[in-house]
Amino acid sequence: MNIKAYVSVIIAAAAFSATMNSAFATQETTPQNMTCQEFMDMNPKSMTPVAFWVVNRNTDFKGGDYIHWHEVETVSVPRIFKQCQKTPKAKLGELTQSVK
Repeated sequence: MNIKAYVSVIIAAAAFSATMNSAFATQETTPQNMTCQEFMDMNPKSMTPVAFWVVNRNTDFKGGDYIHWHEVETVSVPRIFKQCQKTPKAKLGELTQSVK
């Protein structure tokens, strides 16, 4: 491949990448806007990582501590699930204080 063709491929790839990035820029990858119903419908193996995010989001502990994974798995997931059963249309981001 000659240099002009190589540069053209790189420019096309960069343009495609920029287009794709702007298309996905509005999608949020955090569970903040996930509904309780979506949480309850998900695979139970996925609940702990989502609950970990909910519980530790915007939490300021001294020394950079956080709520440990095991505590989230054994305490917070059941609390979130119970709260979600009461309010299935609530967003997980709204439950942060009620499940800590």
